Amino acid sequence: MDKETFCRAQPAAARILKQMLSVNRMAHAVLFWGPRGVPSSEAAELVAQALVCRNPDPDGFGCGKCLECRNAAEHRGIGVYWNSRLQKKNAAELQEQFSLTSEGSRVCVLENFDEATPQAANALLKFIEEPQPGITVILTAGERSAVLPTIESRCLCIQLRPMPEKDRAKALTQLPEDLRQAAASAGYGPEDFPEPDEFLERIMPAVKHYITLWDVPDGLLFLQLEVFPARAAQTTRSMVRLFFEALQWQVRQSELEAETKAMVFDALIQGVEAVKRTADPSLALDQMASRIRKGINHDRT
Repeated sequence: MDKETFCRAQPAAARILKQMLSVNRMAHAVLFWGPRGVPSSEAAELVAQALVCRNPDPDGFGCGKCLECRNAAEHRGIGVYWNSRLQKKNAAELQEQFSLTSEGSRVCVLENFDEATPQAANALLKFIEEPQPGITVILTAGERSAVLPTIESRCLCIQLRPMPEKDRAKALTQLPEDLRQAAASAGYGPEDFPEPDEFLERIMPAVKHYITLWDVPDGLLFLQLEVFPARAAQTTRSMVRLFFEALQWQVRQSELEAETKAMVFDALIQGVEAVKRTADPSLALDQMASRIRKGINHDRT
């Protein structure tokens, strides 16, 4: 996402950034936050480019053309540290890296910081509170309240707003067309699918077939054997969650009775929450299918 696109999509956030970058007074720690689908990675990239660029524009944003800008956009380069899933061992690693690069502007981007382990977050408290000269820390999070209060209070917090659903759907070019609207409706954005995946082509057909079987045991067997076999490459939390949300979207478009829709939605909401917590997505899948089968058969009695 270039500067102009970001400024149109996020006018409030862009105004704050311009005020700081144009006078070269960037906050030492920034937290970009907002629900899934907001351009938090893009915001971090723009700020990282601005901080390392040799030829910034009048607003202080990076030129996007110099080697430093290109490196920052690719999450690499001298004085650039990028991490999307922080663990305690990474905290020691990044502090060691910054102790070795002491000249010029340096930037540390920690994405999904609301998912960092408490040990990792606490290990970085002093680094974020009292960074060395020239270091800017950029955090991203889906939930501001999930960031440790001791860290959140030391950051300039900038809220990002989600793209309109129709724009998100258009941007999801790496998804098959029949899945784009479902993913956009669930709040997914392009950053959630960095690379095409052949399994994505099978999700909506699997959803439609499962609906014809969800009231009998064969429905669960279909999911277990044909869609998400145990230990298969596609049986991950993210793929099972996407399946749940695609199923929810398909049910929303159906002509099912209101009570049945409500029951299915409840089962799927529980499924999404379960798949966030469990290390075994197959268990969340089994529980969801069992709830739906029992709910549908109960409604018929």
